[in-house]
Amino acid sequence: MSKIRSITSDPTINLVLDTIKIKKQALIFTNTKRSAEKTAEEISSKIKESSKELEELSEQILKALSRPTKQCERLSNCIKKGIAFHHAGLTHKQKELIEDNFRKGIIKIIACTPTLAFGLDLPAFRAIMKDLRRYSHHGLTWIPTLEYLQMAGRAGRPKFDKYGEAIAIISTKEAKKEIIERYIKGFPEEIFSKLAVEPVLRTYILSLIATGFVKTERDMIKFFSKTFWAFQYQDMSKLSSIIRRMLGLLEEYELIKSEEKEEFESAADMYNYSYEATLIGKR
Repeated sequence: MSKIRSITSDPTINLVLDTIKIKKQALIFTNTKRSAEKTAEEISSKIKESSKELEELSEQILKALSRPTKQCERLSNCIKKGIAFHHAGLTHKQKELIEDNFRKGIIKIIACTPTLAFGLDLPAFRAIMKDLRRYSHHGLTWIPTLEYLQMAGRAGRPKFDKYGEAIAIISTKEAKKEIIERYIKGFPEEIFSKLAVEPVLRTYILSLIATGFVKTERDMIKFFSKTFWAFQYQDMSKLSSIIRRMLGLLEEYELIKSEEKEEFESAADMYNYSYEATLIGKR
């Protein structure tokens, strides 16, 4: 990693300005929505250049809602400078525009919450972790090692760069030592599937039926037999029992309806009639 010029007193802004200078892109991970917005605004205030593409994108962001909110206006102003913030409070359309234009290289920097660390493949050369601690019911605590690795892993994706840089912003030698021991030398925590938690499973089942991806109980059980839950616990009989109960509840709530048959040719057919979502269930 080359030496970063200290143009400002803020190391995050210095890293961002250097990233833009070397014609690369970066994700900045913060621990709150408010922090993501503030970081994006601070960075955009340091950038003078804009472009026709960014002006047009800024208008699209603003028009994502029929009545733009103050948040829409703040995001639109940041976009004019090639900077964005990204969190759960944005509309689906706004998030889609930001992600697509980051892939195209039009947006250079995204200040985001950790949700962007999971499941998206983006061309970020640098993953800048501004906050590695957050408030919980135990007070200010270090984030899990697994979460750190997910964020760091956003940098230098194989199809975009030969390598990437994961950079943590720290203020003390003690914090540096903690990061090395906890995240660099440490191991990720064990994970456990929560799929069999009934409200979670009920939502998944309804989604699968509403989209038409799965129609019968037999296919439903086959689908869930390929999940991480099934692999981890090796007990499909328990999950099958819960699935049947959830299907019954969804029918009782009038979210799905089943194809009624007066007679079954065999006992196996009892688990092979079709389900479809009702109008309420499709919402």
